[in-house]
Amino acid sequence: MKWQVELSIRDREILVALVRQFIASGCPVGSKALAAKLPEQLSSATIRSILVELEECGFLMQPHVSAGRIPTEKAYRFYVDRMVSGARLSPATERYIDQGLSADGDRLERLMAKASRMLSEVSRNVGLVLAPALEEKLLEHIKFVNLPDHRVLVVIVSKPDLVENRVVHLDDEFTQQELDQSADFLNAEFHGWSLGTIRLEVFKRMEQDKILCDRLLKNVATLFMWGALSEEEADLLFVDGTAKILESPEYEDVQKIKQLVKTLEEKGKLARILAACLQIPEAGVRILIGRENAEKQMHNCTLVVAPLHYRNRAVGALGVVGPTRMEYDRAISTVDYVAHLCSRLLSLN
Repeated sequence: MKWQVELSIRDREILVALVRQFIASGCPVGSKALAAKLPEQLSSATIRSILVELEECGFLMQPHVSAGRIPTEKAYRFYVDRMVSGARLSPATERYIDQGLSADGDRLERLMAKASRMLSEVSRNVGLVLAPALEEKLLEHIKFVNLPDHRVLVVIVSKPDLVENRVVHLDDEFTQQELDQSADFLNAEFHGWSLGTIRLEVFKRMEQDKILCDRLLKNVATLFMWGALSEEEADLLFVDGTAKILESPEYEDVQKIKQLVKTLEEKGKLARILAACLQIPEAGVRILIGRENAEKQMHNCTLVVAPLHYRNRAVGALGVVGPTRMEYDRAISTVDYVAHLCSRLLSLN
């Protein structure tokens, strides 16, 4: 970007020092406070002159005439892009996360809940985890069990490490023999396929052979395609630590609190925000600062998010949300570490 090239080394040092000090204190930063932090000895007058230039370039703003300055979203973006890359957690913190997320035979839901809690605890923000959708998982085994009142219990064993039990309500009535035949067909034909791909393939086969489409394939479509894979996005989202974000001085404004709490309560909307990260081909951590977030209620927040992988496939996402005055080094390194660890745990089997 043009402004990255035009900033001198001295300008960059002062801007970074101001961002760091504001993140630490939450108070507007003045020239005298900056002078004490800079490696180079500069007069307050020189620093004030540079601060004026940075403000004119859109990096800083002054809440009051007599106050110091605070970073804008542009300053945070500069700081993240230029200064935070390669940040790492301490070895002790990494060990703490390792112990907290050790698999111990946990079901997927428990691992995701523990991950959201760990993200919140370590980053001191709200932890978010979008668990892998059932359609993204790979079929290991499926079984259908006849129940009274036109109901069928669907038991799906899939990778990564998940057993799903769902009751499907049907208009048609099936015998247990028909259910067993349908399950045997799926297990033989589609072992190792993603459940979403199986759905498409069954419909494709039915379309290619409309006249000869036999009862078995129709039974499979009825049992497996329309009821077993339905999920609400909100059911896949784990949120932890909402109270932490409300402790920030940025949220002393009651209206801001109401907007944020409403957004955090709308799990479907949050799930879609996290799911959007799966549409980006590049792996790794993404940072959305302030108005870079599509949702208006999150314009006072920063979202740090990374994909979850099962082997080489992105199947979910996790991250943290907090105020724009966030400890970016800690938040980014926490999200990156937890994402890699959870992806490794998911891919063990």
